Amino acid sequence: MQRSIISDQVHENVECAFRKIHEEGYEWVELHNVFEKSIEQCDMEEVEEIARLLEKYRLKVCSIASTIFFLCPLYKGDEVSLFNDSFYSIAGNVEEHLEYARKACRIAKRLNAPYIRVFPFRVPDNRKGPYGTKNDFERIEENMKRLVEIAKEEDMVFVVENCPYSHLPKGEMTLKLVQMINDAHLRLLWDPGNSYRAEKDQVPEEYLSWSLPEEARHLASYIGHIHIKDYHYDSRFEKPFIHRPIGKGDIDFHLIFNELEGSGYSNVLSLEPEVDREEAIECMNTLKRMV
Repeated sequence: MQRSIISDQVHENVECAFRKIHEEGYEWVELHNVFEKSIEQCDMEEVEEIARLLEKYRLKVCSIASTIFFLCPLYKGDEVSLFNDSFYSIAGNVEEHLEYARKACRIAKRLNAPYIRVFPFRVPDNRKGPYGTKNDFERIEENMKRLVEIAKEEDMVFVVENCPYSHLPKGEMTLKLVQMINDAHLRLLWDPGNSYRAEKDQVPEEYLSWSLPEEARHLASYIGHIHIKDYHYDSRFEKPFIHRPIGKGDIDFHLIFNELEGSGYSNVLSLEPEVDREEAIECMNTLKRMV
C-alpha cells in the first residue's frame, strides 16, 4: 500500500505543502483546498501551476478530492450548509455539480490522477433523519448513474466517500450504492474514521452491525481509494468525536491494514487527519511506521 496526504492538511499554500510532503519522503499527494477554492473550481492556468509544482517536488496525484454532490440538495426543499468554513466546496443543483464533474475529469487527466472523489449528498439542515432510507438510496442512485455516464465519456473513475455529514455515512451503505450501480467507473472511497464517526441514531439499524475490520474485509474489492483519520469519543463534550493523530484515538489501524492487505488492497492510504499542522506531520511519520 502507498502513502499520501491531502495537501491542505500540511499547508494551505500549495508549494509549501508540496515541499514539506516531499521532505517527509512521500511520493503521493491528494488535492482538495488549493488557491482558496476546491480543486474542481480551478482554471487551467492554476492547474498548470499545480502540474509544474508536482514535477518540481517529484510528487504524483492519487486523487482529486472534489466536492461534487456535497453541498447539493438531494430533494427539492432541502437546505444544505457547510459544517466548516475552511472546507472549500462548490454549491448548486445537480446540473451544476455535473458540469463541475466534467471539469474535474479534465483536471484529473492533466494531473494524471486516477480517481475523483464525490459525495452521497449532504444531509439537510431542515429535514430530520434517519438518513439512508430506501427512497434516499433510489434518489442517490439516479444521480450517481448520471455521473457514471460522464465517467464513461471521459474514461475516468469516481470514488464515493462515506461522509458522516452525508446520507450514507457508513461503508456498508456506500458499498450497497456501488453494488446497485454495478459499474467499474464508480468505486468506493472508504474512510474508516467516518464510519466510526457516523451518528448511530441517524443510521438505519441494518447498517450498524459491522466492525471496522469487517468493513475492510467486505469492502476491499470495491475500494479505489482510502482516507485515514482517527477519533477519540468523549461523551462529556457536546461534539463527542474529537480528532486525534492516528494511533492516538480509538481506531485500531493495525487490524484494518491487516484486513486490507489480506484482501489484496494495494492502492493508496491518504491521510486526512483534521488536526493541527504539527500533528499532521506526526501522522505522516506514524503512517510510515505502520505501512
